[in-house]
Amino acid sequence: MLYLSGMKQLFNARIPVIIACFLALGVFLGLLFSFCKTNILYLIAVVPCTAIIFISSFLRKKKKLAYLTLVFAIFLTSGVLNSFYTLRNYQVCDIETESLYLVTGTVKEKGVTSYGEYIIIDGAAANGEKLSGKVRVYLDEAYGDFCDVGYTVKFNAKLNFNDAFPYGELNYYAEDNVKYTCFPYSEITSVYHFSLFGSIRAKITEVLYDNLSYDTASVCYGMMLGDTKNVDDEALDNFRYGGIAHIFAVSGLHIGLVYGILSSILNKLRANKYLSAVIRMFAIIFYAGVCGFSVSSIRAVVMCSATVFTKLLHVKSDGFNNLGFATIIILFVSPLSLFSVGFQLSVCAIGGILLISDGIKRNLKKIRIPDKISSGVGVSFGAQTGTLPVMMAKFGYISGAGLLLNLLVIPIVSVLFAVLFAGTVVSIIIPPAAGFIMQYAALPLKALLSFLLSANFEKALITGFGAGIFVPIYFAVLVGLSDKINLKLVSKSVLATCGVAVLTVCVLVQTYAPASGYKVTVSAYNYGGSVLVKSPQGTVLIMTENASVSRIMNCMNKEYCSELDGVIILGDDECVSAYDSSLNCSDVFVCSLNIPVQPYRFIEVHYENDFSICGIDFKYIDSHSIFAEVDGINILLSDAETLPFKSCDMLISLHENYIEDLNLTPCKAEYTVYFNIPLTEYNAYDKGDFSFYIKNGVIDI
Repeated sequence: MLYLSGMKQLFNARIPVIIACFLALGVFLGLLFSFCKTNILYLIAVVPCTAIIFISSFLRKKKKLAYLTLVFAIFLTSGVLNSFYTLRNYQVCDIETESLYLVTGTVKEKGVTSYGEYIIIDGAAANGEKLSGKVRVYLDEAYGDFCDVGYTVKFNAKLNFNDAFPYGELNYYAEDNVKYTCFPYSEITSVYHFSLFGSIRAKITEVLYDNLSYDTASVCYGMMLGDTKNVDDEALDNFRYGGIAHIFAVSGLHIGLVYGILSSILNKLRANKYLSAVIRMFAIIFYAGVCGFSVSSIRAVVMCSATVFTKLLHVKSDGFNNLGFATIIILFVSPLSLFSVGFQLSVCAIGGILLISDGIKRNLKKIRIPDKISSGVGVSFGAQTGTLPVMMAKFGYISGAGLLLNLLVIPIVSVLFAVLFAGTVVSIIIPPAAGFIMQYAALPLKALLSFLLSANFEKALITGFGAGIFVPIYFAVLVGLSDKINLKLVSKSVLATCGVAVLTVCVLVQTYAPASGYKVTVSAYNYGGSVLVKSPQGTVLIMTENASVSRIMNCMNKEYCSELDGVIILGDDECVSAYDSSLNCSDVFVCSLNIPVQPYRFIEVHYENDFSICGIDFKYIDSHSIFAEVDGINILLSDAETLPFKSCDMLISLHENYIEDLNLTPCKAEYTVYFNIPLTEYNAYDKGDFSFYIKNGVIDI
């Protein structure tokens, strides 16, 4: 409890929420210990700090604070250790990466990317020796025996070990302990072993795909099980741009509907409350199992479970405490889930709803807005508000259409999901009726999907806002303005004004920085890289043809850049195809040696070897290398294996500046920057996105 003199209690402290925050802080610190290669023994500093607070609290006769300090320190320490040792184990390689192994294991997941199908196998072994992590296997068109979830597979392959921190960030494979990737060197042989959850998923797949069109079945399957592997990429992007992609994440919406449907049936049957609680708990846990126990489904199950138990014990249910308990359980079981975008969106959405939805609902009811509409607006606005910083930080945009679509579409989707769910269950129980039932169960949903897929929500995106310091300030203002903090209207108005002013200044400073000179930001991912040159005159992007557009967008978001004045592409004859409309630029430059084409309707492709943009002079040396003069500094950017220039002030290269032919010499440069070559002084692989500042012929780091 926290009080201010002369006023009522400021807020009601939720201990589970505070514990969850300390645990999350510990997990984050464990990541920093691992990334910075810091000795874990430094954690012992927690002991004297805790002892000082504990003893002083005891002496001041504040025993509750003393014991809470001890609890918080324990959870902080456990979070650090859990995260640190999880990452340390992930970084232990069990095999020799250049050797050929006989790999065996059980398929846990099967999916598809733009490059083709893949499987993830658990309980994997190489030449009979058990591996300490999972293996992601990329499949070719004819990979051998059929295999799906639950099958035991066997094949020959060379295993590639995944780094924990490629490009300065936690490898998203680490979140699920996928330590190895490979391509089979031989055909896959497989044997089916019974899996209850796998069998049910297979039956659902059969019912949907045998009775509905492929596209409709794919969306229905994604809605029911949270698996979007077969959903068309363009369709999935449209759902994301509309701010309603969460219908594919098995979370509170789905678990809540299953829980609600079952509760209605049991209430009508007047079942014993204890039996009813057991049945409902079993049903939602079973459904989460069919969905693969995803993080969002576990969080929803824990929150539903907390609601069930509080009702049985006649204790008032508290949404914040339930969210705190769910977070604690998830982070204990899987600490790296903290860095998963799905986990962050899930927690922030629920947090936003709990913070502001009730206040919005009450204010709307004051002006006689019907209860159901005011509740829908409150929930939708709360979820959108809570997830806004995560969307900006992870994806570089927020959906301008999201609030309206969530308000109008989600209630409809909820009803249609219930109909689809019931129709699928009946079709599994009575197979002969599946054709008739599924056609009618999916018909309303098909009509809604037709509308959603035909709309162009990409035009409603709001971009150009980064994250960084914006996030803590944003959440501080959000909490202060909510009805969970007992502040007077004047205080809240002052807080809101100061918060908006700080956020506005923060955005403006970042957007128009640097005020003078040039900021050169290097970014890379996999087989390509990009350089963003930002100045008061504008922003120019130089990219290799294999650069990741999503990574570029992420870099632009961090730099508060929503528009580009020019895009320069390095590569072969067809490198212009590497341009993506999401880059939002009307002028694209490629070397004149490329085949002159104009493949874009609203984009002009320039085939010039010498040109100037935003005060920078550019000159193509060849189609893979370009020379730039930036405020008196000579920069050579290249993705060629042999560098065509003898010297420059700064070299930014995809390949190592080394030449075996003794008749040739490497390019001499004051600063040599690499996109993908680790263990060098300046490289994006180890450091992630990093920047140089150029002003009056001087380079500053």
